[in-house]
Amino acid sequence: MTGPRPLHDADRAVARALALIGRGTYVFGTGDIDSSGDDARDCFGFACCELFGIPRHRPGFNRGSWATVSDALNCNSAIEDADHAGELFERLSTPMPGALILYPTIHLPGHPTPWIGHVKLVVGVSRCTAWDRDRPDWSLLDTVECRGPNGARPGIVAGNGLGMVTHDGLWPKPEHRTAMIRVKS
Repeated sequence: MTGPRPLHDADRAVARALALIGRGTYVFGTGDIDSSGDDARDCFGFACCELFGIPRHRPGFNRGSWATVSDALNCNSAIEDADHAGELFERLSTPMPGALILYPTIHLPGHPTPWIGHVKLVVGVSRCTAWDRDRPDWSLLDTVECRGPNGARPGIVAGNGLGMVTHDGLWPKPEHRTAMIRVKS
């Protein structure tokens, strides 16, 4: 274990997310367990660090030959941890409130700027009457996210997973597609 367990469970994370809709400012690279109200935060700082109470900096986390990011929490390290060590995250095959739907930052040879990853917290599944894990329709999931561009106010908004459907259509390789994981308590 490289750090403390999450401070909050999925039910509390969902309740906190719903209470913060219409608040916050999106600023890439910000947000942690102590973010609140109208503070600056990014998608991961909000959906994982703030809502579940997990510090963003975590020395020793996600260390291994598979890792693209170590010692810190972000979309890539969360997905990689779910697929390998399973210290904080695990993959889900069925959506549930408190799940995270996320895709990684993508670095391609010859492109100096990466395509930045994104995460949303699932807050409702009532519109999802059937789920095909091989062809997920993320738009059936109700979500809360913190989204940009930088300086966007309010940064925290309610929505659904449609952006993940669009992303997966543009990035069909399995390693670039949206994942669904949960924070282990």
